[in-house]
Amino acid sequence: MTTLVADTLPDEVYYLAAYHRSSQDGAPPLDADIKGSLSVNTSSLAALLAAVERHAPEARTLYASSCRIFGFGDGSMLDESARRDPICAYGVSKVAGMEVAGLYRRERDLFVTSAILFNHESELRPRTFLSNKLIRAALAARSDRTIRVHIGSLDDVADWQSARDAVTAMRMMLRVDKPDDFVVATGRLHSVRDFAACCFASVGLDWTRHVVSTPAERHPRWHLVGDSTKLKTRAAWQTSLQFEEMVGDLVARTDRHERKRSADFHSYL
Repeated sequence: MTTLVADTLPDEVYYLAAYHRSSQDGAPPLDADIKGSLSVNTSSLAALLAAVERHAPEARTLYASSCRIFGFGDGSMLDESARRDPICAYGVSKVAGMEVAGLYRRERDLFVTSAILFNHESELRPRTFLSNKLIRAALAARSDRTIRVHIGSLDDVADWQSARDAVTAMRMMLRVDKPDDFVVATGRLHSVRDFAACCFASVGLDWTRHVVSTPAERHPRWHLVGDSTKLKTRAAWQTSLQFEEMVGDLVARTDRHERKRSADFHSYL
């Protein structure tokens, strides 16, 4: 990492690496989860900032944090001053990463900003993530009306946004006068039911014919919704797509992405 920074002498650095997994995946042993999360989300950030301080002290650095620093949430609006109450190794490591960023900001006078990202979606999501499962099922159901996708609770909610809006926000954060922590969110909650309905509607289908919900017993619910007032005020950022538009755009982009991947793959045969 030190060599990379020394060789490139960057003006801007985006630390987007994360040890993370879908909630649909099985949980690893707790000790392994803690070790992996802290290694990637915290310790490696500290190593990067040490390299930046030594070789590119004028560079502006962004750390991608997460709404999981707030725990489950209760549906109230969460801004940068909200209590940090992580309930998973990922959330704990992101809180620690933000503290490391803040330490370098205060003690070494580096320009280090933390982006507290709420759910951000793109066509690059792994297949195990809920959003991608629903989108792929909708695309497959166009030609096979027997398609069924099995998910958990339809009543789970999230503050969903386009990853493109989140990327725009992160770039804008590095152009403000002073580094800080910024929430990146829409400020609106939508349910998995809403997401499924929009996915299938975008391809002209009724989601209720294709989505099978099997809620887990004693299923804990996330109710995380963000307040991006500071970001809007300091950087003039706004979301570009409403929820329904965002989901429709995701379906279309995933469709094009998969067609391109298929064509690229066959070109090597």
